[in-house]
Amino acid sequence: MVHRSAAPALPWARRLLDQIPESVVWNQPQHSSGCSAGPITTGTITTVTDLETLAYVNYGNFTAMPVCPAGVRGLGLHLERLDRDARILFGHGVDGDEVRARIHAAVQGHELPANVRVTVFVPNLPVDRIDDLPEPEFLVRVRPLVPSRPAAARLRSTRYARDLPQVKHVGTFGLFHQYRLARQAGYDDALFVSADGRISESTVSNVGFYDGSRIVLPAAPALPGIEMRLLTDGLRRHGVDHETWDLRLPDLSGFRSAFMTNVINGATPIAAIDDVRFDLDPALVELLEAAHLSNPLEPLVNGDLGR
Repeated sequence: MVHRSAAPALPWARRLLDQIPESVVWNQPQHSSGCSAGPITTGTITTVTDLETLAYVNYGNFTAMPVCPAGVRGLGLHLERLDRDARILFGHGVDGDEVRARIHAAVQGHELPANVRVTVFVPNLPVDRIDDLPEPEFLVRVRPLVPSRPAAARLRSTRYARDLPQVKHVGTFGLFHQYRLARQAGYDDALFVSADGRISESTVSNVGFYDGSRIVLPAAPALPGIEMRLLTDGLRRHGVDHETWDLRLPDLSGFRSAFMTNVINGATPIAAIDDVRFDLDPALVELLEAAHLSNPLEPLVNGDLGR
């Protein structure tokens, strides 16, 4: 375990700190006297200072994935995302092999499949030196896998665009606020439309449309989701390609069906966007499921993951 000098324990922070399970582990590069990084030491979050960065500083990137006994679909894509996004935010990448090892260690003793999130951040982020940040650390969190989507979703369109949409970052205030507003209006989620009227994505999902012969994805800037990548790769294996269009709300009536995707819930049919209704096509649902399953599970380590 890595030891740090403890900050004063604020009551609210200490209560939150006490609730962090032992399956949450963090990794910190330990540098030798030379220029290269030494071994990475692991341990649990042990001080309020460790926690304050995640609670107060809205700067970092993450990925989330369902971990099955045999591995993770799209694991390589998740590791590429973590490294790519960390280089954009911090100027440093993350070691994919170390991430794999830490996920493997964290899921031991948990019922699988489990929901695993890896968050990359700089503890005690030095705002006065944000132009030249140190190497980030990463935290692994394991939770039960609980899909939370309706059988078919109703979306409300709204003018909104995520900051830095190409990065899966921790700046989620706007997403949750738009999700809350949509729920208060009686919908299941929100559909983002840019200032120039182009459809982009939902709060935590990509969206796709089907006209009976082809899959169409929005061209507006959006998070390049892992599940949508797995689906399009799988659809190609089934002989179904996709196209990317500049889509606007008046275009929606030209599609027969629609769906939304993320790695935790998979592909969910969209029943309606505003007052435009879509067919719930069982054949499309089966095709998307087959496309998803055509992607192999990638093992975290050689051999069985265990429970």
